[in-house]
Amino acid sequence: MLAGLADGDATSHAALAMRDALRALGFASDLFALPESVDPSIRDQCINARDYDATSHDVLIHHYGLWSDATDLFTASRAQKILLYHNVTPATFFRGFSDRMVQLAEHSRTALPALVAGCQALWAVSAYNAEELKSAGATDVHLFPLPFVKEPLDRPADPALLARLRAPVQTMLCVGRLAPNKCIEDLLEAFAWYHHSFNPYSRLLIVGSPRSAPKYFTYLRMLARDLHTPNICFEGFASPQGLIAYYELADVLVNVSQHEGYCLPLLEAMYKGVPVISRRAGGTPEAMGQAGVQFEELTPKELAALMHLTLTNASLRETILTSQQQRVDEALSRDLKTELHALLAHGI
Repeated sequence: MLAGLADGDATSHAALAMRDALRALGFASDLFALPESVDPSIRDQCINARDYDATSHDVLIHHYGLWSDATDLFTASRAQKILLYHNVTPATFFRGFSDRMVQLAEHSRTALPALVAGCQALWAVSAYNAEELKSAGATDVHLFPLPFVKEPLDRPADPALLARLRAPVQTMLCVGRLAPNKCIEDLLEAFAWYHHSFNPYSRLLIVGSPRSAPKYFTYLRMLARDLHTPNICFEGFASPQGLIAYYELADVLVNVSQHEGYCLPLLEAMYKGVPVISRRAGGTPEAMGQAGVQFEELTPKELAALMHLTLTNASLRETILTSQQQRVDEALSRDLKTELHALLAHGI
């Protein structure tokens, strides 16, 4: 059960992969999502969550990252319940940007102990998330890292987007919803240093929806203007084929988020052969493994220098890409059927 289902969304593709693995194990398995939050292109892959009529013999897995009507349906269900925790962004990040998100995040975290107590099994997509469940009263949490699915990334890229954006410039990419925990202001300042000090033939493509915190988006646009730096491009939400185009255009992906439950776009970029620089925060070290370039705290000037080194040092770049290919191979070698069978056999 999910709050929504969208083509190109990492959680949605992971849920589809889980469903297929469970079917391969011989279980009758379906996805249930709120119809108002389902992408029309994959509507045939799920059932209206409000039509779910549970029996006590069912096992219901809920992907939880924010309270929704799907969570209400999950808690009211007669099924045996498994919570798969993706992490709730702390409300403090949204203060001053979105009162609605502050209230929703606070409720989602305040409700977590009762939600944990009402489940027969608890799974987390990272050890970082597992610790949060334990702080909410859980005593037995099992890891089920978010599955990486490569097939959506093997589609052809959006040709119109490629044609519009192809240019002889160094391209830095940021992927993810425009939310305050992403700390995109740090990247804007670092890019300004890079553009003015290292390479004026450069651009920053920021890909992600601003809907969760429009005031934060306004703040970012004002900052971009005040930095007097051209080629900061807010691209908005990307279609699945559009996202592939952005990865193919990118010379480096930079993640400066201060709070992530896992962050699957890091693996997506690795799969597409893009060097990744990421802040070590939350569950991102688990997504990165020993791959890419990871940092803890850098000034904007230092991050700009790190980006320049990654882009210009051929030997370093090759080392980064080799480490990333090893991480991708590891992610793709997972046997979801075996993992899910073992988790279910452990008991619910």
